[in-house]
Amino acid sequence: MLPRLLAVTLSLLSATSQARAQTVDSAALATVVDSVFAAGLRRGGIPGGAVVVVQHGRVILAKGYGKADVASGRPFDADRTIFPIASISKVFTATAVMQLVDRGRVDLAADVNRYLTSARVPATYPEPITVTHLLDHTSGLDELPGRRVRSASELVPLGRFLKERLVRVHPPGDLTSYSSYGMALAGLLLEDVSGEPYETYVRRHVWQPLGMTHTSISVPVADRGDLAAPYESEGDTLVPIPYELYQTPPTSSIVSTLPDMARFMIAHLQHGRLGDTRILSERAAARMQGQAATMHPRIPGWALGFQVDDANGLRIIEHGGDIGGFSALMTLLPDEDIGIFVVHHLEGTNLRFDVKRAILDRFFADRRPLAIPTPHPEDAPRLERFAGTYRASTFCHTCTVGGVPVQDFEVSANPDGTISVWDARWVEVSPRYFVRTDGRARLGFAEDGHGRIVALTAGSWRVLERVR
Repeated sequence: MLPRLLAVTLSLLSATSQARAQTVDSAALATVVDSVFAAGLRRGGIPGGAVVVVQHGRVILAKGYGKADVASGRPFDADRTIFPIASISKVFTATAVMQLVDRGRVDLAADVNRYLTSARVPATYPEPITVTHLLDHTSGLDELPGRRVRSASELVPLGRFLKERLVRVHPPGDLTSYSSYGMALAGLLLEDVSGEPYETYVRRHVWQPLGMTHTSISVPVADRGDLAAPYESEGDTLVPIPYELYQTPPTSSIVSTLPDMARFMIAHLQHGRLGDTRILSERAAARMQGQAATMHPRIPGWALGFQVDDANGLRIIEHGGDIGGFSALMTLLPDEDIGIFVVHHLEGTNLRFDVKRAILDRFFADRRPLAIPTPHPEDAPRLERFAGTYRASTFCHTCTVGGVPVQDFEVSANPDGTISVWDARWVEVSPRYFVRTDGRARLGFAEDGHGRIVALTAGSWRVLERVR
């Protein structure tokens, strides 16, 4: 039972959110999304995609665009088409783990080795990896290659795969670093504590209670005819590719539909409830949505399973997904009681972000005044502490070859009192917090206990680790 103060606080927060939430006009919303999708499909050579938007517990827009399968001409159907949600699977994993927390079977602050029976985390550092570290991407586990397989015959049980692959490269809690291995370990913890295979657990305890009848990992034969076909682009040519398979289903492997994703979003917006069905307590749902870790206090970081954003001054929790042939994005605005899910063909493309941005700008415009920072040349010597080479924190630290390819970025200090990175100049406006010279972007730096700059963050997964 919720403590009285927390229960009252959550009730007031919910009432406040409902009171201030602007109801989005569905016709105006359709006009905005239609325009963005039409331009995006044409400009990007994208075969098809779909969007669903929910508010106040109901669907206010669900539309498919273009083709789900170019060869057959099958349309991207808002009711039927099944597609991979890729890394958005991690939010389902976090939700399932929080159910175990709800039931008193898991303590977020406990050493994960307390619960694991199929693998053990090595004692590389004195500090243990806790359950929270897995869910807020601060476990410090290395991102080793080898998760993807060529065929289902190569798949092995999750525990066997992870047993020799839990390599620690940072003390837990020191650095936010988007971690597929951390969330895979959370999925293994779910299996070991519940005694059920991952897919069985989420089907019984998340999908079925919410009525998500076409969400799965092992796609039933009856649903296979509704799968969207994956493609990649080679120049101006669209090339069919196989579906990607991974040894770590809790991180990457769920497929779903628009109606099912709408139900999942509504459940999180309504603090763990859909209609009369509750999959999380209000307390657990609120815990999931609050920021748990960041590399700089003024830069959004991670909630439990969700990425945090504050575009247009809004409180946003979200997660994206990229997998061979597809891109997806799930965005929740808890205070506006609105959820947006976008999926489309072609991995790593940005139509999903364009749709999100267009909806936010049209219905929740940023009213904050634009502040242009002023550089001070006398700061130039002090800014040299930020200069160096930085690398996306998802790189394999212990690999000599074969790691995930990532890019290095140079940060330099300029005589005019700015620093340069990402083809732009930035001004420090408070300790380790920089604003781009046009006032429209920001980044932060993290320092260690000795005052040495160790990382750069532009928010949630966009973290660069200093390597030189």
